Amino acid sequence: MKQIIIMAAMIALGIAIFRLIAGGDDSSVLSVMKGVWEQEIEMWTNSP
Repeated sequence: MKQIIIMAAMIALGIAIFRLIAGGDDSSVLSVMKGVWEQEIEMWTNSP
């Protein structure tokens, strides 16, 4: 029984971490990094 509880907790933790990194909203790590990259590219292409 203890192993099932631990396995369920690990699956829930994995899903939570995946949603944090690659979630669909604007607060995900992937979305924030995409915005930073776009800003840097825009800054480099617009500089003299």
